[in-house]
Amino acid sequence: MQAIIAAEAGKTVEEYDYLPYFYSRSFDLSWQFYGDNVGETVLFGDNNPASSKPNFGTYWIKDGKVVGAFLEGGTPDENKAIAKVARALPAVEDVNQLAKEGISFASKI
Repeated sequence: MQAIIAAEAGKTVEEYDYLPYFYSRSFDLSWQFYGDNVGETVLFGDNNPASSKPNFGTYWIKDGKVVGAFLEGGTPDENKAIAKVARALPAVEDVNQLAKEGISFASKI
C-alpha cells in the first residue's frame, strides 16, 4: 500500500529487505532456517540420533553461493551467524571444505 501511495505522489519507498526465516522449538529440539532451500546440500556437524545434544546443519549452495542455512541445536550466536550467511550469499569454492568447517564457516562471515 505504501508503495502505491508513494508512486501516485511521485515518490519512492525504501526497498524491503526480506530474508525467509523458519524455526521450530518442540520439546528439546530447536532449529532455525534462513534463506532458500534450492541447489546442492552440504551437511555438517553431529547428526547422530543417539546424541544427547545434536548440533548439526545444512547449507544450500546454488550457482557457487550459499543461498540457505539450517541449524539444529545452535546457540543464539550460531543462529545469528547462519542468518548472516544466508543474507550475504558467500561464494563456496570447495563443498568438502565447507562440510568440514561447518558452523565455523558461518562465524567467519
